[in-house]
Amino acid sequence: MERILRATGKAYHPHCFTCVMCHRSLDGIPFTVDASGLIHCIEDFHKKFAPRCSVCKEPIMPAPGQEETVRIVALDRDFHVHCYRCEDCGGLLSEGDNQGCYPLDGHILCKTCNSARIRVLTAKASTDL
Repeated sequence: MERILRATGKAYHPHCFTCVMCHRSLDGIPFTVDASGLIHCIEDFHKKFAPRCSVCKEPIMPAPGQEETVRIVALDRDFHVHCYRCEDCGGLLSEGDNQGCYPLDGHILCKTCNSARIRVLTAKASTDL
């Protein structure tokens, strides 16, 4: 008898049209549907399906009020911009003088630390001979 909400090809009571994760009513709120047909609020969809940062393990998702975010991919691993740092010195690889990744043996390094590791490996190889 009351108002009917139509979404995803079905009819809902407005108070029954909710996110499967947080159960918040999505009446008049942007939502999305996953591959299984389950309805999610945008925030929970990102929490559930967004790639995870290989450093902090948190989902890489847009900041509140934003629709997009930046994800850095290096050595088949995902990073937040602020987590993309040299494994040796901790320097941020996305800005500054050491900008860029110089990987070595699966490690994410800045140019300076990469060079230092190569010098150590070269010296060790010379003494091993």
